[in-house]
Amino acid sequence: MPGRTYTTTEISRICDVYPASVISWIDSGKLRAYVTPGGHRRVTREDLIEFLKKCRIPIPPEVMSDKKTVLIVEDEPDVARMIERALVRQQDHFAVQKAASGVEALVQIGQRCPDLVILDIVMPGMDGLKVCEKLRSMPETSSLKIIAISGKRTLTDKEIQSHGISAFLKKPFCLEDLVKTAAKLLRIQIEPSSKKAKSAQAV
Repeated sequence: MPGRTYTTTEISRICDVYPASVISWIDSGKLRAYVTPGGHRRVTREDLIEFLKKCRIPIPPEVMSDKKTVLIVEDEPDVARMIERALVRQQDHFAVQKAASGVEALVQIGQRCPDLVILDIVMPGMDGLKVCEKLRSMPETSSLKIIAISGKRTLTDKEIQSHGISAFLKKPFCLEDLVKTAAKLLRIQIEPSSKKAKSAQAV
């Protein structure tokens, strides 16, 4: 299975064209791609970079980076900052983004899909389970890795499976465990933490 891959929608934003143009490039053989079992076109980072260079299209820094993008969706700023700091300690591996609500998260994901979402389940407005339902209903995000977190409720195995959640951590949890879970889901090797990780408390 390839590493970072891109959808036709993501490539269209990078190249400032319509998605139909990207599909045409793929179908004509100009841009190498593969098709998922669900029938969706995917382009590996290596093939995208080769195509952009050949067409003399500027390559965005995030495409060149080996870092995995993690989106933290958490309405409590203190908790979001603690998670961000824990991930940033592994700055060679993670690039961190944040969203304070489910709606904001969906907007960000629509603009550029991350590699992993750390998602608080209990949030005002659109809660985490609704976000999961939206993500799983769209082809571009149907296989997106999701770590669900919550201090106010525990998810059942049935809820975890039915909403496509990759892992669930109950607050308070060890931040180092969260980072290790993220690394495992993204198949990356991280350096052991030299400092004792603090627990993220639900306020």
